[in-house]
Amino acid sequence: MTAATGVGGTTGVAGATAGPAGPVRRLDELLGRRVDLRALALLRVLVGPLAIGHLWPFLSDALDGRIYRDTFTESYAAWYPHLPRGLYTAVLAVGVGAAALMTVGGLGRLAAISWMSAVTRVATAATFGVVAYNLFLSTTHVHNNRAYLTIILAGLAVAPAGRRPVGPGWPLWLLRFEAAVVYGASGLSKLLDPDWFGGTVTWHRVVRVHDQVVASPLPGWAVTLLEDRSFHTVAAKAIVLTELFIALGLWWRATRYAAVWLAVCFHVAIQLSASVEVFSYLAIAALVIWAVPSSRDRVLAVDRAVPGHRRLARVVGGLDWLDRFRVEDGPPGGPVAVTDRDGRVLRGRGAVALVLSRLPLTAWFALPAVGAARVVGLASARRASAARRRRTERAAGG
Repeated sequence: MTAATGVGGTTGVAGATAGPAGPVRRLDELLGRRVDLRALALLRVLVGPLAIGHLWPFLSDALDGRIYRDTFTESYAAWYPHLPRGLYTAVLAVGVGAAALMTVGGLGRLAAISWMSAVTRVATAATFGVVAYNLFLSTTHVHNNRAYLTIILAGLAVAPAGRRPVGPGWPLWLLRFEAAVVYGASGLSKLLDPDWFGGTVTWHRVVRVHDQVVASPLPGWAVTLLEDRSFHTVAAKAIVLTELFIALGLWWRATRYAAVWLAVCFHVAIQLSASVEVFSYLAIAALVIWAVPSSRDRVLAVDRAVPGHRRLARVVGGLDWLDRFRVEDGPPGGPVAVTDRDGRVLRGRGAVALVLSRLPLTAWFALPAVGAARVVGLASARRASAARRRRTERAAGG
């Protein structure tokens, strides 16, 4: 059984026994199966700067002589250790340095050095330790977005590092579950809250910042729309349904790309309309964990004598951070061709669109084109099938 098939979750485990122990054994096999964890290696690189962005305001204030104890604070427990001012500042500095190292250690040739993977894992664990310690120093530090960062760092701390890390799949499944829970819990809580689902909450938020909305560069019709109470009645329901769709859609391959694309739009909107620190960037970065954990399972064939083909090969070489493609020489004069993991072959513009839709940096822009092409293809196939059926019926009737 391949890693790609197993993590997709659509195929049962061969040889699993029936009976009460069956589901437990299948779950154990799923979590313990060794898979390609390059998505977590990429996420580690992306999360490092976000951890720095989270810790930096605390460190900056500490360097200026202000820490959490200088304002209102409430400890979670009497036994929780509170460090002297100077030592607390040093711990924050260690966290910032460790976060930088966890990113640098995953880049380029450094990631290929055997001992560097151990350094990267230690740096990740140190970053997690500092962020978690700071989170629970006071109830005023705790926010859902900071808790999510802490959980992501915990998952990365137990995952292997290196240029091509392979290991048990349970850290990946843990982070997938957590990501889905974030969307599902948020959507469900809003669904059950009549003020949220009815639009009262979003409308009041706009009313509170009326002067900023009017002074913003938004056109007049947009300002009028945002201040219309009936608009929020509809918009709130769209927000709730979006979160619930993302929470469920990420689990099925048929809807996963649509859920990923919608999630990016959703978090961009959140970043533009609310103060959520690094949460939006973290949530977008965490979408890489939904890539199938297998590498080099698609073949890109190009004619290197054609400038456009060479450019595409260079783009793949530079942006294929999850190592999705093997680039091979195609027949002279032939179009760009991609053999997908299911054996399907695409040529020309369809192949280029598929390639770009599988690269993390260009996926959001290319996914609509791939989706539209798939819809058109399905519609054409249905029309062709209907035409064949009509011909068969006419032949039978004649």
